[in-house]
Amino acid sequence: MSATLTNPPQPQPGPEANLGYLFRLAHQRFRARLEDELEDIELSAQEYGILSVFETRAELSTSELARVTQVTRQTMHPAILGLESAGLLERRARNQRVVLLRPTKQGRDALRAASRRIRAVERAAFAGLSQKDEATVRAWLAQLAAVPTRPGRADADHEKMA
Repeated sequence: MSATLTNPPQPQPGPEANLGYLFRLAHQRFRARLEDELEDIELSAQEYGILSVFETRAELSTSELARVTQVTRQTMHPAILGLESAGLLERRARNQRVVLLRPTKQGRDALRAASRRIRAVERAAFAGLSQKDEATVRAWLAQLAAVPTRPGRADADHEKMA
């Protein structure tokens, strides 16, 4: 509360601002909204992201889960331990070398409850846009997310097109 009183409001960037900066700000604000919505069900946005992978996959190894969520195994490990201790994920040995993770009933219930809240945040993010505009934004973001991340390629490709 005191930060609100002592810090002047920050100027908001316009649409002409650097795209990376706009992405970062939008992501930070969106993530903060997700955290706020999930707080009382004791689930973080990261934990929701991990559980949401299981909407399309019944079970995964830690390595597969880390790959899908684009983090290292070392980053994924404490998150999995937290979800396990909360009773939301469980391990099942496939064989001596492979251990699979899957949500418990409590984990699936938490995922359903969280997903309803997340969808509400998404609807709020698209407020004021037509369904066509929303579809365009979603398609553009999906296309952008699929672009390879090879350094220097964007400049070379842009020069070829010019």
